[in-house]
Amino acid sequence: MKLRSLTLLSLILLLGYSTQAQKVQEKDILGTWKLVIDIEEELDNEADEADTMLEEIIIKSVSGLVSGIMENIDIYFEFKKGGRVNVTVDAYDEVEEEKGTWYINKRGYLVIEDIDNDDNNIHISADDDEWKLIDGLLISDDHEDDRNVYMTKVD
Repeated sequence: MKLRSLTLLSLILLLGYSTQAQKVQEKDILGTWKLVIDIEEELDNEADEADTMLEEIIIKSVSGLVSGIMENIDIYFEFKKGGRVNVTVDAYDEVEEEKGTWYINKRGYLVIEDIDNDDNNIHISADDDEWKLIDGLLISDDHEDDRNVYMTKVD
């Protein structure tokens, strides 16, 4: 009886540990990651939280349209040494690339900063979003519970 209880307790602790966010290390994120957005689930959540029935109906009516558009968009983040990141957006066979920077904050989470170079006026804006490494996925802290927005490693 004690062995069975101990085994069950060990299994529960092991499962609980595996879903905890790990501190991100450079070696964990170097390479290419694909951004995944489960837009239907996200819109369903928004519809459930709508303040009015009209707002809920509008959200649900555009859900299929937005989902169809998102199926034709791929977004990749190529994390490089030295805190550099290339972001590639492939939408309807047109490819755009942006460059940015990334760092690991004191809490051990990934932060991606955007660099815009419009007519040589460089604008840097830090994104408040932290990305946590959970079960091999980079998950936005805003979507940690529902896991509707995350990155999966492709190489």
